[in-house]
Amino acid sequence: MRGPGLGMMMVLTVLAGGMFAEVRAERAIDNDRKAIMGEVVVTASREKEAAVRVPANVTVISAEEIENSTALNVPEVLRTVAGIHVIDVSGNQRNYNVDLRGFGESSPQNALLLVDGRRVNLPDLSGPDWNLIPLDRIERIEVIRGSRGSVLYGDNATAGVINIITKEGRALEGSATAAYGSYDTIKTAASISGAHGIIGYDVTASYLDSHGYRDNSDTDIKDLGANLWLDPSDRLRLHMSAGYHYDDTRNPGALLQSELNAGISRKDTTHPLDFDKIEDYYVKAGAELSILSNDAFRLEASWRNRDKSSFGTFAQGLFFDADTQTDMLAISPQLIFKEDFGGVSNRVVLGFDYTQAEQDYDSIGTFGPIKATLEKYNRAYFVHDELGIGNHLTLSGGYRWDRARFRFEPADVATKTRDEEAFDVGINYAFSSRSHLYASFTSGFRYPVLDEQFNYATSTVNTNLKPQKSDNYETGGSIEVIQGLLVLFNLFRIETEDEVFYNPIALSNDNMEDETIRQGVELGLAWQWKGLQTGAGYTYTDTEFDGGLFDGNEVPNVPRHLSTAYINYAFKWGLFLGVDAIYVGKRYLISDFENAFDKAESYTVVNAKVKYDWRWLTFFVNLNNIFDKEYSAYSGLSFNMTTFTLEPGFYPSPEFNVLAGVTARFGGK
Repeated sequence: MRGPGLGMMMVLTVLAGGMFAEVRAERAIDNDRKAIMGEVVVTASREKEAAVRVPANVTVISAEEIENSTALNVPEVLRTVAGIHVIDVSGNQRNYNVDLRGFGESSPQNALLLVDGRRVNLPDLSGPDWNLIPLDRIERIEVIRGSRGSVLYGDNATAGVINIITKEGRALEGSATAAYGSYDTIKTAASISGAHGIIGYDVTASYLDSHGYRDNSDTDIKDLGANLWLDPSDRLRLHMSAGYHYDDTRNPGALLQSELNAGISRKDTTHPLDFDKIEDYYVKAGAELSILSNDAFRLEASWRNRDKSSFGTFAQGLFFDADTQTDMLAISPQLIFKEDFGGVSNRVVLGFDYTQAEQDYDSIGTFGPIKATLEKYNRAYFVHDELGIGNHLTLSGGYRWDRARFRFEPADVATKTRDEEAFDVGINYAFSSRSHLYASFTSGFRYPVLDEQFNYATSTVNTNLKPQKSDNYETGGSIEVIQGLLVLFNLFRIETEDEVFYNPIALSNDNMEDETIRQGVELGLAWQWKGLQTGAGYTYTDTEFDGGLFDGNEVPNVPRHLSTAYINYAFKWGLFLGVDAIYVGKRYLISDFENAFDKAESYTVVNAKVKYDWRWLTFFVNLNNIFDKEYSAYSGLSFNMTTFTLEPGFYPSPEFNVLAGVTARFGGK
């Protein structure tokens, strides 16, 4: 375990600097400090702040941008964001890998997904469920790249944090959508929201049914969500949200290179019986009380129940039929102190996080019945301070102490306890509401998840598996060259020790012997002029195992080159035209840590959207993969039971497909 020396010293330096500045400050706060607010985010500090004051690469995607995209879900929205590699595993909008900063196949455990600040990542290898929140319910999406979120949120935030902010009711309004498209896809949605005096609400429902591009890739998804807030006084706000998610999705599995060479169709499946069925409920409640002049006390609590049934088949008659039930509870009280002293503003967030997750696993398969109960208990204390010196300079720092206790039953080892720490320091200079420069250092960690530590077949615990730790260095910023033209840039380097991975040679979960290095550059360009919006992004990522068994090799499934581009035009008479393109460069196959096989081919996919507003109706057509590109977004090494060798396996992605529909709206401002 890391000692607290360096982290605490760096954080205390920031705090001490703030107290010194408070004593020395003599001038009043200038009015133009407020003029720098611009776009506001809440994820970077668990409190509202200007995006240009955050020492990190921040992206905010608005509800309007989501509506104008060709996306059907959150991962498809994120695929056009620089620095994010999005993979639709089965091509049926159900299973996604969203990779920030080049973590490859372990990306689900290294990127933290939040919904209104509520943790969505599961305590096992399945990672976050990206389909829990339909697009119709989203107000905006905040993306904070890098390990900054480790101090505020703890485990899983090594590569970044993605926070989905859902809508709150305002003026009475509602909508209903119906769409039909390729693969007999049916999509419907309805919403209603409003505010009456001290009460506001937003309720949404959606349904998606599709046969999918490949055989046995059908999906059936239903969602219902609600937000409610209450302002009984100027000093107190109460809020509650709840959601229900159901999906029944078939899994077509991989097609081996030898099978494709023999003439099997890209749409075929060799796993005609495989499926996942999920029911997921959650409820979240909270209160915020203003105390003294600018200070506040906040309390948030959430509960979630998830029941997953799975059936999977393998060669030579091997199979499993499993049910996994997960219960999660989280409680987080926080104190926020905000005081200004002359030319210095000071905001301190003190918090405590408690989470518990219990997972009951019950299966029967080729090797007989298996029953197990796995638990994870987490408690943590954190402090984060942000000092605004003058009108433009911001210093920030934070520290987190985190303890996780794991319990396994039945097992040779009943419990394991791990203690970890994280800290961050940053400096930021905001020129205006859209321009800033920054530099930061952050440390992050992730615990091994439950099924990385526990072997279901033998009921044993891998006591040698350690948590991984990362140091993240980055600098960058955004510059508004002329009004409406924004240039973004970022340089990053992540050094990871004891990286947790599945070793295909040893057939076990292990720690890398030495460091894994990820470094690169993220570039962006955005321009808006009247009805025209256009932009582009490029990411170069260099990865290397520095020492150990795979010394000098690249991390699998991480493209060196990744780029995106879009152009939209909204005509004054209601017509909207939009086109976006994604390029993904060559990358080694998943599990090819030895870099022994040829890289997966690069691909470019172009999508388009046509939308027309007429009175209270909106007609739209989404055209996906308009050049009918044949590609496989997901590919890895698979075991051929006939030859008893590893060979490339591919999950072919959809060809050209269309979705057309209409939305009816009422009310609103």
